[in-house]
Amino acid sequence: MKKYEYKTITLEQKGLGLFKSREVPDLDSVLNREGKDGWRFHQVILPSAAFGESDKVIIIFERKLEE
Repeated sequence: MKKYEYKTITLEQKGLGLFKSREVPDLDSVLNREGKDGWRFHQVILPSAAFGESDKVIIIFERKLEE
């Protein structure tokens, strides 16, 4: 049976507000950095904040445990 371990990284989105534009975090650098360490992208979650908008991105990574 394969076994996995998981890791989460939370990235804050800056510039949220009524009159501000949203600055999206640099996902490419995070994905490439973790990939070099053997982590594989598994899922992204955008939790709801005020008025249904999301102020952060949660990235979930997985990697197979050595048997």
